[in-house]
Amino acid sequence: MKNLLFIVYYFPPMGGSGVQRPLKFVKYLREYGWNPIVLCPEPGAYHTFDESLNKELLSLHVQVNRVEAKTPFHRAGQSSKRIDFIPDWLAKPLRWLSTFFWLPDNKKGWIQPAFEKGLEIIKSQKIDAIYATAAPYSNLIIAKLLKEASGLPVIMDLRDDWLDSHLIKYPTPLHRKKMANIEKDTLEQADLITVINQDTKEAIESRYPEFNNVIKVNQGFDPEDFQLNQNKTVTEKNDKCRFLYSGLFYGDRKPDIFLQAIHEIAQTDKSFKNSIELHFQGGLEAEHKNLIKELELNDLVTDYGYVDHEQAVNNLESTDVLWLIVGHRHKANQVTVGKMFEYFGSRKPILGLVPEGSSQDLLKQYGAGFFADPYDKDAIKNQILEIYRLWKNESLPIADEDFVLNYDRKEITKSLSELLNSL
Repeated sequence: MKNLLFIVYYFPPMGGSGVQRPLKFVKYLREYGWNPIVLCPEPGAYHTFDESLNKELLSLHVQVNRVEAKTPFHRAGQSSKRIDFIPDWLAKPLRWLSTFFWLPDNKKGWIQPAFEKGLEIIKSQKIDAIYATAAPYSNLIIAKLLKEASGLPVIMDLRDDWLDSHLIKYPTPLHRKKMANIEKDTLEQADLITVINQDTKEAIESRYPEFNNVIKVNQGFDPEDFQLNQNKTVTEKNDKCRFLYSGLFYGDRKPDIFLQAIHEIAQTDKSFKNSIELHFQGGLEAEHKNLIKELELNDLVTDYGYVDHEQAVNNLESTDVLWLIVGHRHKANQVTVGKMFEYFGSRKPILGLVPEGSSQDLLKQYGAGFFADPYDKDAIKNQILEIYRLWKNESLPIADEDFVLNYDRKEITKSLSELLNSL
């Protein structure tokens, strides 16, 4: 069994979609000959904690080394303190200020303590390789420093593009130039760079044509999460067409146009309004609840708030149609949200409000996908009506099983292990 130093920031007891890729790699790597030794910060203040994911981590009995980080979120309160999700009107200026003062990100305060702990682990245990996943991009700098100190091979994993991330808005051209220098200086130390989709791969290769080590390693779903429900009694078909959205709304990722489309259809078709339900898990903010009230949709809406991952999967499997939105205008073609792959695991029809690009391409291949531009209300209405018609006729499409199996996290972990073996 070879030892892998596994550097990650978002990790249980933290929750959310960013936690699941690293957690599931940690879960399955030992089946393929690699023992993950995790290096992560104490959780600090965060908006989401997930007991079911933490329970899963504890059941794996892996070595987890937590260091005291010096980030704004650790100074904000004690370990594992929950903070409310920051509203968009405040989040945007805070992100701007964060980028102004902290590059590559506001997690850089954990680089030095993580480097020191990582070096201690390397000296005390036989480590064969290093793996770091970003965001935050500070994780990759930690891996770079450890490689320079130890000579060990490194895989750097990008769940979003770095320099042109849809979540980063540079305060000045100088900030972007400085970030470009940090990115190049860091990534050129990687033996392999893994990314989650073809668009991100092409973006990095276009900036650095000399790189010939960028490889796509898919996002995915854990089949065991869905097998938990296989022995449960199959529920009868819902008497109303149930749409479910899983996750948070933030930035340009808002439910507004979807809700307006539902409202306009309901205004002209009373039977439609009496035959659908809108379910949300992850939590609706006050602005969303106000819009729902204004559009007279309260009777249609069920808001579960935040639920742990186990319950979230149960809800996916009890709905009729899942929907998602990629509303970011900047580099939106590169975005594939983590929830999409859990949606694939449910085999349910998916309505994607997504622009042309990676997400739309995946929905086309899925076999049970519907899509519309996130800002085209008429196109969204047409897709909702088509889904409703198919639901009434009990003829909703079925997912392509061969396509779905491409996103099995166990098989994806096998691919990662083969890359590690190649080093």
